[in-house]
Amino acid sequence: MKEDAPVERLTPREIEVLKLIATGLSTKQIARSLNIAFKTAACHRARVMGKLGIHEVANLTRYAIRNGYVDSGGASTHPNERQAELLKCIKVAELKYRTAMNEYGAFLRDRESIGLATPDGSDGARKLRRAEQAAHEEYHAALVALKELLSRQWDGKSA
Repeated sequence: MKEDAPVERLTPREIEVLKLIATGLSTKQIARSLNIAFKTAACHRARVMGKLGIHEVANLTRYAIRNGYVDSGGASTHPNERQAELLKCIKVAELKYRTAMNEYGAFLRDRESIGLATPDGSDGARKLRRAEQAAHEEYHAALVALKELLSRQWDGKSA
C-alpha cells in the first residue's frame, strides 16, 4: 500500500469490485456478474488497485478483510450481500453451463449430420464433454452454497 499518500475514497462500484476480487472472481467473471463490459470491469479493477496502491490479489483480499468488506472466508460480511454475490455467481455459472451444453449439443448434431456414429470417440467431443461437466459442477456448487447460506439464515430466524 502507498506509504506516502493517503488512500483515496473508493466509489460504491469500486467497493463492489473489490469484494468480488476478494471472493476470487476474475475480471471476466466480475464483468459478467455485474452485467458490465470486460473493459469496464478491468478499468474498475485498475482504479481500485491504483487508489489503494495494492497490485496483488492476495493483498487486495487482505485489505478487504481488514476493512470489513469480506470475512476471512472471502464472504461478504452482510448476509444479504453474500446472498446477492451467490446469486451473481449462480448466474455466471448457469451461463457457462448453458453455453457448454449448447456447444456440445451443436457438436453432436454436426457429427450426426455427416453420418458419424460415435460422436464421443474424438478428442474434440471429449474436450467439449469435459467442459460441459466442469461447468455443471461449478453451477451445482454455486447452488449448494446458496442453499447452505439460506438454510443457515432460516435456522437463525427459526431459533
